[in-house]
Amino acid sequence: MTTRGIDSIMSRRRFLQGTGALALAATSPLLENSAVHAEPGVTNGARQRLTMQEEETPVQGGNLYFISRQVPSSLDANVWTATAAAVIMRQLYDPLVWQPEGGQFVPGLAESWEISADGLSYTFTLRQDVTFHDGTPLNAESVKATYDRMIDPATKSLQIARLGPYDRSEVVSEFVVRIYLTEPFAPLLSSMSEVALAPISPAAVEALGDGFARTPVSTGPFKVKEWPDETTLIFERNPDYAWAPEFFTNPGPAHLDTITYRFIEEESTRMVSLETGEADIVEQLPAMEIQTVQENEKFQLSSSVLPGMPELCSINVSNGPTQELAVRQAMLFGVDREALALVLFQGGFPAAHGPLTSASWAYWEGVEDMYPFDPDKAADLLDKAGWVMGGDGVREKEGQKLTVRAVTSAGGETQRVAEFVQASLMELGFDYVVEAMAYEATATRFAENDYEVGRFGLVSIDPHDSLFAAFHSSQIEGGSQFNRSRIDDSEMDELIERAAVEGDTEKRGEIYRELQQRIMEQALILPAFERPTAYGLQPRVHGFADDLLGRPYLSNTWLGDD
Repeated sequence: MTTRGIDSIMSRRRFLQGTGALALAATSPLLENSAVHAEPGVTNGARQRLTMQEEETPVQGGNLYFISRQVPSSLDANVWTATAAAVIMRQLYDPLVWQPEGGQFVPGLAESWEISADGLSYTFTLRQDVTFHDGTPLNAESVKATYDRMIDPATKSLQIARLGPYDRSEVVSEFVVRIYLTEPFAPLLSSMSEVALAPISPAAVEALGDGFARTPVSTGPFKVKEWPDETTLIFERNPDYAWAPEFFTNPGPAHLDTITYRFIEEESTRMVSLETGEADIVEQLPAMEIQTVQENEKFQLSSSVLPGMPELCSINVSNGPTQELAVRQAMLFGVDREALALVLFQGGFPAAHGPLTSASWAYWEGVEDMYPFDPDKAADLLDKAGWVMGGDGVREKEGQKLTVRAVTSAGGETQRVAEFVQASLMELGFDYVVEAMAYEATATRFAENDYEVGRFGLVSIDPHDSLFAAFHSSQIEGGSQFNRSRIDDSEMDELIERAAVEGDTEKRGEIYRELQQRIMEQALILPAFERPTAYGLQPRVHGFADDLLGRPYLSNTWLGDD
């Protein structure tokens, strides 16, 4: 879908009036007491109900219907990066270490680990009782094979950055593996706690070939049973599972027999499936429904703002008018992000102000003061840069129109954000073209550098994962290719690299504050909103919990009476 031209969308003023922003500003209780919070878990009354349920004796068996917001292109966690897919993959994979709280690590598939004094090697001693879903044993060889596969160019892994300055892995003994780095890398243990670096079965990789992406074989509490069509995916309990981390309420096999995932991209339809009882859990409730679900005793709500990078518009510094700093800065001054959050999400999703969310431990509050909504200043920047308003309402400079193409995923919040930005910037004289398409098609456009603005967002516990992927020059065409601003800045690279090797958390935070300021001074992004998790649950769902990134631990979950 392409949305283009002055006549194709209402002006920003009409847009705000048409969505009832003025009335909503006076009546929305979410502006005073947001339903989302930084601590993972369930909110307010729902939290209390779930806590009481966890004291009951779990019921064994049953099938849980889980409505997911996006069909995964792959379930290969070592290769694929989509956030919605990771919610599903959390059930299939176990990490070497778990991170129940930020910076706190406990044994996982590795029962212990040692870090060398110089920070260049990590030695993991593995459990000796773990098997993959295909019955083959987890051992040092399988961990080494997992990472060898990831760094193989033929694999085309989008998760390779998680390994940092990885050099090689060495099999010390059957159950001891040592990982060598070329330089210290402070975020490595955090990366190890996520599904991206979870070990997989080398035998299954060899046997399944390309089919591994649809039926991956790891060590998690569930395994793939069948994928009958593109709207349905079914997992079944791993009956041999006996290596849950100590903080799980269920140490053994999952309580559930199966999980049936149904994929519904249209958010209002997801909400209907909760209301009709067709779904037990619905992922990513519409923002305007968060408080409704929270206040309705018929349902339960789990919601938390996620760490990492907010939903934002990456501004391409290598193409078209956005090569100019004045144009980029005018875009930031020209969009009222507080109104965006209010109008589009009724306050359910808070406005974003910088490259990290407010739930990130390195978040710098100074970003909140850098670009207040100021359309007069935005217009003045454009005037001084030589962009003159034309008779058709579009600015020109030396015969070139102020045309900016914004590539985004079709449907849902991201397209609505793009259209809100479009309405705002068209009043300033931009020919702002929204090109909305399937996620896979956007990835192609980004790889081909065929855009001026690109949608982006990335949840991560450690700030390095977000900031390196989005702003290090090596990620423009290599690695994750998530540097959609296409910024190649040696000082920025140096800050990112220095923070990655700094072992002192306070000093790392200082570096990240400097980095956030530099990113915003160069106007490399137009922040939009902070996306919280927002799960709607039926009352019969018990024992629900999620990780720091909002990905459920469904081996703890069970189904009781309604």
